[in-house]
Amino acid sequence: MSRPGALITIGALIALLASACGGPPEASPQVNEAWRSCEAEPAVDAASPLPRLDDSFAPVAAIVCFTGPARRADGGESQVATESRADDITSLLAALRLKDERRTNGACTLELPVIPRLVLLDRDGRWITPGIPQDSCGKVRVEVRRAVGDLRLTPVSSRPVRELESAEAARTGCGQHRADMIGATIAMGTRSGSKTGLLPAGAGAVRMCVYRVPADQQGSGKPAGDFLSGRALSGREWAAAKAAIENAPAAKDCTTHAGRFTVLLTGGDDVYVELDGCERLLAGSFLGQSSRALQDLLAKSN
Repeated sequence: MSRPGALITIGALIALLASACGGPPEASPQVNEAWRSCEAEPAVDAASPLPRLDDSFAPVAAIVCFTGPARRADGGESQVATESRADDITSLLAALRLKDERRTNGACTLELPVIPRLVLLDRDGRWITPGIPQDSCGKVRVEVRRAVGDLRLTPVSSRPVRELESAEAARTGCGQHRADMIGATIAMGTRSGSKTGLLPAGAGAVRMCVYRVPADQQGSGKPAGDFLSGRALSGREWAAAKAAIENAPAAKDCTTHAGRFTVLLTGGDDVYVELDGCERLLAGSFLGQSSRALQDLLAKSN
């Protein structure tokens, strides 16, 4: 406290008021100039808590920026960034004005619910990023999640960010990416199992999917391949491949990493065959050595 008769400074007065009220007054959200787009306006760093919505800003609409998978007309899939607008935001504003719940001393679940990037616009097109009320576990309050989920959104724009699955990978049923299980098995040091009952009897249509292993994946603990091609094997081709797999000897000692491999989708255990490098195969838990006949058959088939 100041001495009797002494003048108190503005800073000291603010400090006294803050102390009496339990802390410094909350700041208002930063008001930005006219909104351009989700792509043009960088997202606010969410590492620090953002100021909550107060009466200093009058929102009339919300912009939701969302990135997620979308299936294309050609059957492939892309990661797409979408910007949408909502004009009826009464329930959303009520949820954003809720207080944080008192933190619990009990246990909390491990899931971390999130909401898309959210900005609020006023009548002049200016915008803010509001702070989000938290529940007793420090997660987004359920009222906010519900309010965002209930928004009637009108798409403004969308753009593909990257391809997740090519049309050909989707058409063949192969998938765009697949783990190189031979490389992973070798990296884990797993011992080869028995080849008894390797393949299901009378397997139906068998698909062959070919993948390329990028150089930076080769020799890693969990190598993965990118789709190259795929098709169904004929009954004659599968019969020949099945015989070669079941007659394969144990894999030879070899340290060369494969740059390409194929997966035979049999309806039972998938069979992996390296198309270069050590040319090993993996059927079930059996790690074997593929034959020249099998390599030639698979080479003709892709």
